[in-house]
Amino acid sequence: MKKFLILYTFSLFILTGCVTTGFDDFYKPWHDEGFFPKEAYLKEGEEIKIFKVNNIDEEFREIASYWYWCIGYSGFNGPAISDEEVYTAIKKLCKKEKATRAIWSENYTDTRNGSYSVPYTNYHYYTNAYGATSSYATTSYANYSYSIQRYDYSAYLFIRIPKNKRAAYTPGIAVSELTRHDREIYKQNTGALINIIYKNTEAYYANLSHGDIITKINGKRIYSTEDYYDVMKKTNFGDIWTMTILRNGFEKEVKLTYTL
Repeated sequence: MKKFLILYTFSLFILTGCVTTGFDDFYKPWHDEGFFPKEAYLKEGEEIKIFKVNNIDEEFREIASYWYWCIGYSGFNGPAISDEEVYTAIKKLCKKEKATRAIWSENYTDTRNGSYSVPYTNYHYYTNAYGATSSYATTSYANYSYSIQRYDYSAYLFIRIPKNKRAAYTPGIAVSELTRHDREIYKQNTGALINIIYKNTEAYYANLSHGDIITKINGKRIYSTEDYYDVMKKTNFGDIWTMTILRNGFEKEVKLTYTL
């Protein structure tokens, strides 16, 4: 009987997958608790908005450009999950992490096929030569096959950037270091990579774009984000920046006012 229960439980696991969706199990915050100001997090009674997207990297930048910080990511591979189950799981995670927005996507990876057996005990009864009834048991097996489609699931959680914290992104840019992958794509080893252009800012109206690499500001060479932030510290609101950027392998000069 114990063996039967073990195999039966295993068969249910094979057919239905994990009991939980995995979003909570595999969630990774991007910063330690207390990194972001308390006023940025979900408030009592505030609506959580969750969006299913096709290209999660593009939508990540789109959400962020409306003045949102990403606070964490969750990703895993598993059997197909209904949209309703995903929304329920992500909403629960958002409440736990106090996120106000979330985006998620699913991408098919593979189909796994296999088979399993479930044992059944058969009881047999007979009457012997003395008229007594005896019994014995035999075991038979029922064979089943399965085919499970699996998907990569990804989700990003966001909180709103308070207005009093937005000056840190003047003139409307969030930059990052060039990763090895970036250097291979852009064929450029130095500079500050523009990740986010915030909507309705000087940088937005100057038509700067994600993927632009800042190489000079007012004649000063920008080798890394450290150089970029050093220029920011020495700049006053209202000053003019003459920026040299690298876009699609070509240099371009952009002038803008250092303000939001």
